[in-house]
Amino acid sequence: MDAVNLAINLTFLFKLTLNMNASIDIHMETQILLPLTVGLIAWAFLSLGAAVAGLYFPTKKDSECWRAFWFMNGIWGLIDGIIGWANLITTPVTMEFLQKVLSINTFLDFIYIIVGLVLVALKKPILKGFGFAVLLQGLFLLIFDAVFLFLSYRA
Repeated sequence: MDAVNLAINLTFLFKLTLNMNASIDIHMETQILLPLTVGLIAWAFLSLGAAVAGLYFPTKKDSECWRAFWFMNGIWGLIDGIIGWANLITTPVTMEFLQKVLSINTFLDFIYIIVGLVLVALKKPILKGFGFAVLLQGLFLLIFDAVFLFLSYRA
């Protein structure tokens, strides 16, 4: 599932770079794009920092499960950080494009939650750890994307 997520996010980054002539008003940029980008980067740093701490100070109980959990959170944090960084260095997108991307991401977040629940239900500790991480990331990103999708339609 991470390869699919990476491919989708790389496609998003590619589309952002192709959208060089997009026009955007300053109000949308300060009201939606800047908080969205800062929030995504903050979540990326939180995920990466927690992953480093979790991997550096391993627990004795269920260590394989926790290692998988922290590792997967680090991968998600890295991808979120790359997307946030790309938002900072590319030309801002149109409101319509942002709404399409947020709509697709909100749908994908539901898929992440379902995949996370399936992985948590499996017996292997490593898969359980991955599942808890995917579930956590999916729940956060669902709320995050839905809030910014709502705000983009209000703007």
